[in-house]
Amino acid sequence: MEWSAKNIFWNTGVRTVLFLCLAFVVPFFELKHGIDEANPYFVISVSVDIAGMLVAYVLMVGLYTDSKISGRNTFYLIGLVITTYVSLFSDAIGWIVQDKPNYILINHISSLVYYVADLLQAFFFWRYTLTYLKVKNRKIILADKWGQICFLISLALIILNLKFGFYYTISSEGDYARSSYNWLSIVYSLIMLIMSLSVVVIERKQLRGFQIVAFFLYASGPLIAAFISTFTFGLSLNPAVSIISILLMYCVLNVLEGDAKAVADNEISIASSIQENVLPKTFPYLPDRKEFDIYAIMKPAKEVGGDFYDFFMVDEKRLALVIADVSGKGIPAALFMMTSRTLIKNRLQAGDDLSHIMEDVNNQLCEGNVADLFITVWVCIIDLTTGHCKSVNAGHEYPVLRRAGGKYELIIKKHSLAVAMFEGTKFDVDEFDMHPHDSIFVYTDGVTEAMNRKNQLFSKERLVDVLNRNPESKPKEVIEGVLGAISDYVKDVEQFDDTTMLCMTYYGPY
Repeated sequence: MEWSAKNIFWNTGVRTVLFLCLAFVVPFFELKHGIDEANPYFVISVSVDIAGMLVAYVLMVGLYTDSKISGRNTFYLIGLVITTYVSLFSDAIGWIVQDKPNYILINHISSLVYYVADLLQAFFFWRYTLTYLKVKNRKIILADKWGQICFLISLALIILNLKFGFYYTISSEGDYARSSYNWLSIVYSLIMLIMSLSVVVIERKQLRGFQIVAFFLYASGPLIAAFISTFTFGLSLNPAVSIISILLMYCVLNVLEGDAKAVADNEISIASSIQENVLPKTFPYLPDRKEFDIYAIMKPAKEVGGDFYDFFMVDEKRLALVIADVSGKGIPAALFMMTSRTLIKNRLQAGDDLSHIMEDVNNQLCEGNVADLFITVWVCIIDLTTGHCKSVNAGHEYPVLRRAGGKYELIIKKHSLAVAMFEGTKFDVDEFDMHPHDSIFVYTDGVTEAMNRKNQLFSKERLVDVLNRNPESKPKEVIEGVLGAISDYVKDVEQFDDTTMLCMTYYGPY
């Protein structure tokens, strides 16, 4: 969940007004009806509910302003806090209007809301547990489906209680009274709590000891409070204990998750630095050489991958172009990228047949590749005196070639396998000629797989169309044009993959 300063201000501001207004409605309502003759247990319960509402408000502000936590588990935790807040509010109002015949309707509404909120608390805790632990066990997922059915049944029974009164009744005098079957109203909540704790036990290898304690603390606290309240009518501590338990659970689980995210963000920053600092970024490259013009860019995504480009002189008359994409993300991909780039450059400059060079690079990268990473590569050596090119496409995107005076077209030829997949892989060499004022454009899949709000890809076809808007443009203008088109296409959708491009125009021998 990403928030700008403006979003944080408005979200927390609106929720502050809403939460605090509701919190102050309770004491106002209570004072209006007087507390001198009220049941002392009612006064204690209402006071504890007000304190719990203020704790819930503080917790909500923390959740909405903490940029280090995100994901579906945070969504369910917010849901858990909100439903507990509603439970506190409805509980307090219910005790204030107890035994007041003029407020029977309010008593009915507050009681109904309280029971529904109790169901939702159990539901949100269950879903929070599943998402926090990233559960993929099929049996647990099936249990989740049954839990949803049970939720709907329990909700229907609470609504039917308004007519049949098998959980509680409210007399014409405004007296709320639990029935002998009231215990059935907590069956769903009890089952979901037991299921949640069972998942924690099953998935305990993912957790540290204090994290397991946090889950059990949330479950046991409200149960103990509910047990005490059962024997003391008017003393309702369950919602307040729930919000305190949520606060402790948040501190233990989500703050820890936030610290882990901060460490991960630091690793991503390091990986991004590795990625950017090894790539050539001085343009124009070799300005004294008039045989070519070249430009390249790598725009990293938030989650760093292993894209890279490279270009260098193999000798006085041959230019090497490389573009590649490492599988995986983060520091492992960045390190694998750096190793791959170094091996490819060193072997090309050492000289040999291009197919043998790639075979050697492949075999070296396969050694000790415990992370099972691989890399798609397009590499080309251009003889600047003749325009003759030798290239290998190891599982990479198709290059786009424009002949002088013509349009850009995809060069669709059979790929070799990606590098570092299997030791001993052979690589086919493709030979072609570039003539003066021909251009070649290569890219990674972050270009064609850029996605808009409708989950539609930018696509190869759209890329070629963009290139042909101004086919005579110089390499830098070509790449800037594609970047602009991608930005217009995706708009505010977050970039999920590195965007890497290289364009070279050949002007012939000088």
